[in-house]
Amino acid sequence: MNMKKWMNRLALSALTLALALPLLSAPPARAAASGFYVSGSSLLDANGSSFVMRGVNNPHIWFDSQAYAALTDIAAKGANTVRIVWSTSGAASRLQQIIDRCKALKMVSVIELHDVTGSNDAARLNDMAKYFARSDVKAVLNSNEKYALVNIANEWGGSDLSDTAWRDAYQTAISTLRSGGINNTIVIDGSGWGQNSSPIKAYGQTLLNYDPKHNVMFSIHMYGSWNDSSRIGTELQAIKNLGLAVTVGEFGYNYNNGSNNLGCKVNAQEVLNQAQAKGIGYLAWSWTGNDSANSWLDLAASSDWKTLTSWGSLVFNGTNGIASTSKKATVF
Repeated sequence: MNMKKWMNRLALSALTLALALPLLSAPPARAAASGFYVSGSSLLDANGSSFVMRGVNNPHIWFDSQAYAALTDIAAKGANTVRIVWSTSGAASRLQQIIDRCKALKMVSVIELHDVTGSNDAARLNDMAKYFARSDVKAVLNSNEKYALVNIANEWGGSDLSDTAWRDAYQTAISTLRSGGINNTIVIDGSGWGQNSSPIKAYGQTLLNYDPKHNVMFSIHMYGSWNDSSRIGTELQAIKNLGLAVTVGEFGYNYNNGSNNLGCKVNAQEVLNQAQAKGIGYLAWSWTGNDSANSWLDLAASSDWKTLTSWGSLVFNGTNGIASTSKKATVF
């Protein structure tokens, strides 16, 4: 072989190797998942695409027909997620209808049980997990892993619950769900009526590791404990920095300069801004139907379940509100 041919062949071999190396070194693409899953601080849909919740809480268990009808208006205003306010008295068949309607409207469902709000009783928390693992409810969830997340219990754990007690009780609940055949992404509220970030920072990774599916994300509710607006961004970022997925599962605003039943002076615009800047979801409380003490939190008028209040206008149409930032999950 003469030198020229040898050099040409060597150059061709080098080019072939250079083209092949990226293919050899690139990580294999993840196959389509059966449902939502967490990856670091992100929630991914079944196609592996990042999903950021933008939506509201809707009181299905208390106002069945009105809340169901309202889903159309919630979707029309741009929401990509609805947190389904539910309880253990709710029928699996009706839950299936609600999820199906959300799917038809291209909205993800986050199902939460309101039975043990503020309770410190670990056995009662586990009762919530048992409801989800019940055969008829499990059938609904198993058929909707791509479209529904399981928020075990709304605001379980009062202000006096220790972080370790929160951890231990949720480990038991996770075991009940997973051993019962529930594969959906699990959402866990902070303690302190959902407002404490400390247990999430201290033991969120422990719970994520404890789950055999490694598919747990966390939720913070922002009311009176979040009146210092400087904490909103720093605490959310601190949780993200730990490699944990978090969403703002409920939040209010500065109504009547804090003279309200929750002592809430939350800078809601800062919640919207920080959530958007950090790629974190938010679900405002709540569409409508609140009692008289909490009616200031109605996003839509209780008279027609449609017309946005000033609170609703901010959440949907304000800067970094739902209308301008919401993106549908790619599974739709």
